[in-house]
Amino acid sequence: MRKNTMLVLSTLVAVVLGRPCDKAPLQGTPACDTSKGVAERAGYIVGQLQRDEQMVLFANTAGGVSRLNIDPYQWWSEALHGVGNSPGVTFSAPTPYATSFPQVITSSASFNKTLWHAIGSTISTEARAMSNVGHAGLTFWAPNINLIRDPRWGRGHETPGEDPFATARYAQSFVTGMQEGEDPGHLKVSSCCKHYYAYDLENWGETDRHTFDANITKQDETDSYLPAFFSCVVNGKASGMMCSYNAVNGVPSCANERIMSTISRGKWGFDGYITSDCGAVYDVSVSHGYAPPNETCNDVLTAGMDSDCGTFLNTYLNTSLNEGVATQSAVATALTHLFSVQIRLGIFDPVSTQPYLNYSYATKLDTQEHRQLALEAAQQGLVLLKNGGSFPLSNSTSPTIAVVGPNANATTTMQANYQGQAPYLISPLQGIGNYARTIYSLGCDTNCVDRSGFAEAREAASIADATVLVIGISTEQEAEGRDRSSIALPGAQEDLITEVVSASRGPVMVVVMAGGSVDFSVAKESSKVDSILWVGYPGQSGGQAIADALFGRVNPSGRLPATQYFKSYTTYLPMTDMNMRPDGRYNPGRTYRFLTESSVYRYGDGISYTKFIYSSSMKDSVKLSFDSILQASQAFNENGTYGTTAGSKALADLSFTVTNKGRYTGQDALLLFAVPPSPGSSGRPLKSLVEFIKVPDIAPGGAVDVIFHVYDISLCVADENGLWQPVKGDWKFGIGPDISSPVTITVQ
Repeated sequence: MRKNTMLVLSTLVAVVLGRPCDKAPLQGTPACDTSKGVAERAGYIVGQLQRDEQMVLFANTAGGVSRLNIDPYQWWSEALHGVGNSPGVTFSAPTPYATSFPQVITSSASFNKTLWHAIGSTISTEARAMSNVGHAGLTFWAPNINLIRDPRWGRGHETPGEDPFATARYAQSFVTGMQEGEDPGHLKVSSCCKHYYAYDLENWGETDRHTFDANITKQDETDSYLPAFFSCVVNGKASGMMCSYNAVNGVPSCANERIMSTISRGKWGFDGYITSDCGAVYDVSVSHGYAPPNETCNDVLTAGMDSDCGTFLNTYLNTSLNEGVATQSAVATALTHLFSVQIRLGIFDPVSTQPYLNYSYATKLDTQEHRQLALEAAQQGLVLLKNGGSFPLSNSTSPTIAVVGPNANATTTMQANYQGQAPYLISPLQGIGNYARTIYSLGCDTNCVDRSGFAEAREAASIADATVLVIGISTEQEAEGRDRSSIALPGAQEDLITEVVSASRGPVMVVVMAGGSVDFSVAKESSKVDSILWVGYPGQSGGQAIADALFGRVNPSGRLPATQYFKSYTTYLPMTDMNMRPDGRYNPGRTYRFLTESSVYRYGDGISYTKFIYSSSMKDSVKLSFDSILQASQAFNENGTYGTTAGSKALADLSFTVTNKGRYTGQDALLLFAVPPSPGSSGRPLKSLVEFIKVPDIAPGGAVDVIFHVYDISLCVADENGLWQPVKGDWKFGIGPDISSPVTITVQ
């Protein structure tokens, strides 16, 4: 044991002591003078580089500059919901695993900003501990903050859902958790918001992400596609962004000067580096056919991109410079951005000033506190959608539970993608087995083509005291590079539900394990299905969280972060149609904000084992001045404000009371929605989420008063020119998708 410890310590010393400012030629120069500004220090380093040394620094696998004692660096490390498998990350002794939190879609269902921040902070703590033994980088390409515009998108589960306001809040909470810590002088790690922008298609039909040109309106850009990135930069202070594969309105994202330089750096004040997605610079030139290679090098650098995940710049940039196409000025600017981030991470600063370098894998990786947080995240992300009263179950009677279905014994499925190596994975079967005797039957896999296991599944349900039927999909159906053609339950899963439910002796809980929307209306409509629990992809402790809810140790408090559509929704609607608003033909509107038809379950739906009642003592309308909001909206338009409360002013406080009228203690997620005057007209949303609060446990008979601040931006809508405009008339503000206990604000 001592021998292994000494080996690890010697590795740690080697990693920490191999630093450019510890010896000549940089030692004692402005590059290492911590009293100088970051940009000045970075500029000095860039000024010392020779042309051949510059050329190896643009790839994600950046070469070193041995003459200056600058080591090679891998910019690509992943941390979507835990330190993840990626070129910059190594899972082997002494860091064989890292905490695997629920996939983002599940954590987002908690609607708990404090939880999101804590997850980011825990991930970055583990990342630093791994980095200190050379097993991770310090630049992590997370979070993914694109909206779920279309339910078929294969990567929707990587995101916080379909709402721009909630996604913006997630970006702020997660990024600050990742980057901030005990050392205000350095970034804990660098967090990178992706994919910038309007990226939400993998490979649908004959269209793939490498060639797709997303045609979006100015109205949709303002209130849908940019708010999360605005919050990422302005509220979260992210030090990284990633430009996406797709083009937007004819311009590939990685060559789009307007979004990267004019908006991000200019209006928002972005201070960091911008990397391409992997191979996206090649796509600019070849897949999109935007420009020949030498011109592409100049286009992406002058547009504002700094780093190429790939080898395109390594291959063509030097020639482009020699031919006078790319400029040395653009090269210097990009390298200054890259070195600035490394300086902020402490790579060029004394070891003695950096507490993060003391983070040890022995005390900071896979701790009991981190395991508990992963469990709590899974528990808070559970969404109870239906309950007839048979659940929660009691384990005092030693019941026998049939645990049936394609995801009943899921393990790695619960991690979804961009996962790391988890210390353990508790399946639903294992979790329930900790409470009761179980009878397991697969029934079929998630593709559910083979029905040969149906008879065994029916038999299990017929002899058990209760049945838990775990249906859904997995990364076989939805993943990066893989969109779905249908949102129906795959294969014969609907028939599996019908047959198992018909055969069941006791009550049935259907557990939906899926990131993207699936049509499970057959379960909703069945009188024999007592309960439906949506779980997304719940991470390393997912099975325990499900079992805790099944037996009442946890009262579900999540809300759906994405609409669950009927399968007919996508019949005539092309994925390539980027319009959020309905068109009166084949597009009935995207997301709950614009959807003009019914759905299986709505965004924000979710109930509890107990009964919460909402009320407000505010009976009179709140009167606000149109002119003052108009003045504010003009500033929003000038400054590039996109749909969050940053730079906005609170104009009114709305008070609500939530009372527990039921028999169980429970948390509650209060979602405040706004309904504008004449909803749906002139492209106005039908309703929009404007704030949310997670209320801690309320005992039966207890009540909690909650105050929501309403900001001037919440009383504006985006017009067809993409400009925020206040709207006169009566605005309704209420709790949940039903707009319970509405309070009126009159803009006059």
